Amino acid sequence: MSFHTLKPSLFLPPEIAELLDPNLPPLGPGVPQTQFEQRLKKTVPESLLGATLVSSEAGVCCLAGMWLWNGFLDQSHELSQSIDTPEGSWWHGIMHRREPDAGNAAYWFRRVGNHPLFSTLGSRVRKHATQIELPDETQWLTQCTDWNPDQFIEACETARCDSNEAACHVLREVAAIEWYALFEYCQNLARGTHR
Repeated sequence: MSFHTLKPSLFLPPEIAELLDPNLPPLGPGVPQTQFEQRLKKTVPESLLGATLVSSEAGVCCLAGMWLWNGFLDQSHELSQSIDTPEGSWWHGIMHRREPDAGNAAYWFRRVGNHPLFSTLGSRVRKHATQIELPDETQWLTQCTDWNPDQFIEACETARCDSNEAACHVLREVAAIEWYALFEYCQNLARGTHR
């Protein structure tokens, strides 16, 4: 799987993918993709997910993730900080990781706890890492069994501080895998189709 095959259009229904920038978000705050702003403002979880929602909080988590993907950290933060669930804390943690505010990100990931998605995410990251060429700084990804948010925060901080483009490239892919896994999980929770 290459960098270009992680685009939203390959993983999400068209009605969701069309509300997301086709490019992967940066590790840092980036620039808001204003072409999506008005449409996202009009989007509500029920219309987005096309069903009567079992969990409105999980539906709002999906919106928080979409704002975040498109670089609207403040809007994402406003939503995620109002959701007192592990998933809300996870989106909140990702937002602070991108600010970047490593300490605050770590705090919110501690509130996530030992999430059941960590094992699935670890497997997806490991599989991806074994299919691409990794710079030395990211070789640890091939040993990923359970997702370790603190390790990922540290890796992002180091890659940004060292201006290591190759490591940043790989970590952006991994952050996208994390985003897709969490979005899918929240979507299933919202619809009541979570296994």
